[in-house]
Amino acid sequence: MEYGATESSPRKLVWVEGQKVAGWGCSNCAWVFRPPILPIRNSIQELTTHAQNQLDNEFASHNCAAYPRSEAAAS
Repeated sequence: MEYGATESSPRKLVWVEGQKVAGWGCSNCAWVFRPPILPIRNSIQELTTHAQNQLDNEFASHNCAAYPRSEAAAS
């Protein structure tokens, strides 16, 4: 099973790259994770953990209907 996929949700967290974006996004819609500036942490591990938690929460809570793909991207 892909990262973020569940039995009831076929969408997956995938790496997307384009002319204007590179980062984690949804396999079913045009949602892309846009992290805010990370707070200062004591270590790289804390930064990584904070960013991963934020990505997980935002991916799980986004509504695909709010991020429709353009016709060009769908083909």
